[in-house]
Amino acid sequence: MGNWIEILGYVASVLVAVSLMMKSLARLRFLNLIGASAFALYGLLAGAYPVLAVNGFIAIVNIVFLAKMQPGRSEAFELLAIDRADSPYLRRFLDFHADDIHHFFPDFDLDMIDRPQIAFILRDMLPVGLVICEATEGDTLKVRLDYVIPSHRDFRCAQYFYRAWSEVMSCTGVCRFVARGGVDKHRKYLKRIGFEPDSALGTDWFARPA
Repeated sequence: MGNWIEILGYVASVLVAVSLMMKSLARLRFLNLIGASAFALYGLLAGAYPVLAVNGFIAIVNIVFLAKMQPGRSEAFELLAIDRADSPYLRRFLDFHADDIHHFFPDFDLDMIDRPQIAFILRDMLPVGLVICEATEGDTLKVRLDYVIPSHRDFRCAQYFYRAWSEVMSCTGVCRFVARGGVDKHRKYLKRIGFEPDSALGTDWFARPA
């Protein structure tokens, strides 16, 4: 029995350590919850009641914060339109996150986009996401960039944007969005938020109703 308790303690230590390396705040909280719960159980079985108390409290804190992150919970979302592609803040944001953006959008180049429609996604007044669309002829908006910083990738930003985009983007008669999934993670993301493959557009192109 003693060996199993010791192994449980090591497993809990690894889980807590790994959780601290997560870029996503939701993943950090979830993994830390599992680790803290394992530590609490270890403390109970080993008779180390201070360990049980501290990690039980940490587990409860993680549960509370994870509950707040779930869809439907109150948070202030807002879209902020950017009228100029040469906005200093926009350029600084793109430069700061350039490596991560390139990982999901390897071909993205703002200077190559005609008539860009640009909006920051604000979450509790923090700029956590950036969407750049290209206005095309007809009823279509082409999504050239749909980027959310790692700590806020829980799909709520995307859900909000596709509900509220018309409030800030000056396009009329738009019936659908199209986007190219250049990498596997982005293709999975597009499917998760309601895009469907559209072979008529070409390889790795997706579309969804506006």
